Amino acid sequence: MSRTPPPSAFAAPGGAVIGVVLAGLAALVLAAAWNARTSPLRPAVQRPGSAMAVRDRCIDCHSDIVDSYRNAPHARTLHRMSEPETLARFAGKSFTRPTTGIEYHYTERDGRLWMSTPAYARELPIDWVFGSGSHAQTPLILMPREEGRTGAIEHVVSWYPSGKLETTFGAEANDSMSGLDAVGRLWGPAEAANCFGCHSAEVPVDDGRLDVEKLHANLDCARCHWNTAEHVRQMDGDGATTIERLGSLPPLEAIERCGECHRRAEDFDNAIFHDNKSIIRFAPVGLIQSECFLKQADVKTADGRVGRMDCATCHDPHVGSIRPDMVAVSCGKCHTGAETAAKHCTSSMTDANCLPCHMPKVPMNDELSFTDHWIRVFQDK
Repeated sequence: MSRTPPPSAFAAPGGAVIGVVLAGLAALVLAAAWNARTSPLRPAVQRPGSAMAVRDRCIDCHSDIVDSYRNAPHARTLHRMSEPETLARFAGKSFTRPTTGIEYHYTERDGRLWMSTPAYARELPIDWVFGSGSHAQTPLILMPREEGRTGAIEHVVSWYPSGKLETTFGAEANDSMSGLDAVGRLWGPAEAANCFGCHSAEVPVDDGRLDVEKLHANLDCARCHWNTAEHVRQMDGDGATTIERLGSLPPLEAIERCGECHRRAEDFDNAIFHDNKSIIRFAPVGLIQSECFLKQADVKTADGRVGRMDCATCHDPHVGSIRPDMVAVSCGKCHTGAETAAKHCTSSMTDANCLPCHMPKVPMNDELSFTDHWIRVFQDK
């Protein structure tokens, strides 16, 4: 890739675009592993160009869920930098990386953000920011690649909820002093499309060219419930409903559906062992190592049902946050101490919050912590 793109190189790519819906990272590069065990991955909405009409119909019957979902993190995973709140987090600010001494400056002009640094000769526009802001928000700089395909740079600087600009998590080892490498991690067209695919409901791509004007940012009903279009057609015809519920899937399949974007164990490229801190970032990888997951079929709840452990045991994807006391309720359904149930915890925190002892938050850097989803008894509490 040329290190000195022409001045016009940062305009949105044009040309004919065939709208497709990406099923996320796994749909493009990991389908083979999934197919060996379960049904083939497929787009969330089968009919290109019809997704918006299907999404608009959901509110007709599910207005309460749609209303609560507006504030959920998955509903705000991708932002245009032109959004006033997002723009204000960078515009007029500067940041110097302590490890390299390189400065980055952010300037607003006509509602658009521009980044400049002595490490690179050209000022670069930033049009997209990834992340809900719950943990961080990272700018993405679109870059042209061969034959006009859309590449990108994951910027080395991110915004954190403390209000500070700091080094992007995962970029700590980037010690480049000049060129685009000093701006951030370079992505090819496939990587860029995959990243948008996990942060968007619909991603129009044609031969590696991303049509950002038609991109539908953030996740919606059809992104996770794969047969939404068929469900709408059947409802219109007074037919039986077939909407897919993740709770009806086998627990592993339900977890791996979330793992398409949050990472699955088979995608994890490091050894899986207790003290591997890199696992903590990817909740599904740790969760399926937990005895709560591995032994769920051996447990019966008070109502006689077989225990179930998947992401939705604690997380309702339709709401914006998780309450620690509700986690304790979820744990308490299995951990009753009964003969057919899981062992009862004797801690005084049992009825209040199980997380500090069994799923602690672990600092990743000075600004960021993740909850360890490998549920276990920690020797050092």
